[in-house]
Amino acid sequence: MLRIKMTGTVQLNVKRFKGTCIKEDKLLSINNMPHAKSLPIIGTRLDFFAAGGGLRLHEYIDSRHKQLGNIFAERLAGSIELVFISDPLLMKSLFINMEGKYPMHILPDPWVLYEKIYGSQRGLFFMNGENWLHSRRILNKHLLKEGTENWISVPVIKSVQDFVEKLKEKLNNGYKIENLETELYRLSTNVLVSILLGENSMQRSQHYDKMLSIFSESVKKIFQDTTKLYGWPVEWCQYFNLKVWRDFKDSVDLSLHLAKKMAFEMIKTKDQHSGLIHKLAQEDLEDEMIARIVADFIIAAGDTTAYTALWIFLLLSKNEDVVEEIRTKEYTVKNVIKEAMRLYPVAPFLTRILPKETAFGHYKLKQGTPIIASIYTSGRDEQNFSKPDMFLPYRWDRNDPRRENIVNHIPSASLPFAMGTRSCIGKKIAQVQLTELVCQVIKNFDIKCKNCKDVKALTSQVLVPDRHLEFDITVRK
Repeated sequence: MLRIKMTGTVQLNVKRFKGTCIKEDKLLSINNMPHAKSLPIIGTRLDFFAAGGGLRLHEYIDSRHKQLGNIFAERLAGSIELVFISDPLLMKSLFINMEGKYPMHILPDPWVLYEKIYGSQRGLFFMNGENWLHSRRILNKHLLKEGTENWISVPVIKSVQDFVEKLKEKLNNGYKIENLETELYRLSTNVLVSILLGENSMQRSQHYDKMLSIFSESVKKIFQDTTKLYGWPVEWCQYFNLKVWRDFKDSVDLSLHLAKKMAFEMIKTKDQHSGLIHKLAQEDLEDEMIARIVADFIIAAGDTTAYTALWIFLLLSKNEDVVEEIRTKEYTVKNVIKEAMRLYPVAPFLTRILPKETAFGHYKLKQGTPIIASIYTSGRDEQNFSKPDMFLPYRWDRNDPRRENIVNHIPSASLPFAMGTRSCIGKKIAQVQLTELVCQVIKNFDIKCKNCKDVKALTSQVLVPDRHLEFDITVRK
């Protein structure tokens, strides 16, 4: 299911890691860690597929945590033992103290195999070592450094305002929004293009809009096809050229082609714009490297904000009191976003590979051990958040008197953007976009979900609804 790409049974009845110092000779090995029962060669694949396979991965691992505790090991796809954690202290320790100078994460098997076969050099997400660190520092300077939200806000807010005005125009002309997910996906892609170009974005033509539409659909298909390959021996799927591999390859081929085409078109006019591409060019990065970074940036960023926005509007459509609160107190929007991302973290799992032998909680783990932080589970654990399955944005407001009923509240148990030096590079872009989008949509529209009952999440690399959501959107008078 997952492949480690590197550059280079005693069950403890301990509910939560206390962070106490344990002597070296008292540490246990991974063999002493709680394990799920598995079979030779196939590991726990039968359990995995019986539970719903890749689409239900977050629920499958959540049930394992309930069964085995906040740290356990499992051979989910055969030979490699994966360590899953859901304890906030362990997660914080992993990202702050243990990931090393060049943090490495786990990449899905199909992506690694595609890169190996076709030699496609990719952007920041696929980089490691000094190459990654050099590029990351440059991007940090322009996207995460204090004050960068000042330049980011201008193109983002304009893109959101244009989206809202076009939505108003469509609705006033009797047009029904059949697929809000698609609209949000296009918005996210437009936001990224505006960030890359700056205030003076390229003139939009019908051809360009059509290309963006095709691109958005192809990226969604990459994630869907990757999930279908979960748990299967991907080398065999490729060797026998099975349909599931062909579909995956076709969607990656198309997405990379369109992303690179857009990237090089934007690079050609870099001196005419003030956006991220212009800023990267001033850092003496070669056009080829800029294109790699930009192409992956476009592919990776669109679905994350689009689906987060979709979950937010689903939750708001079921909580009219929160909607009214936003309309009277706009500052509550940030709490709404935090709460939605606690319940539906766009990445239900965050991964790291230990760069050296490490004392981790009660265990000594070898160099190269893959650690997976179960963000979906930690965000819904009653020990971390009281009433964990309820949508209560006020839990994030220290001054709200209603918090008296909230006994447990551990913010570090909800890490939608991860932590540490390899945390989400697009964090500020996402925060600005989501804040502006929710404010503008709630201010201008009434939204009702017509089929929101019992909606569940599926894992498709990111968390997505298990059905097409039908929204009734009307312009407020």
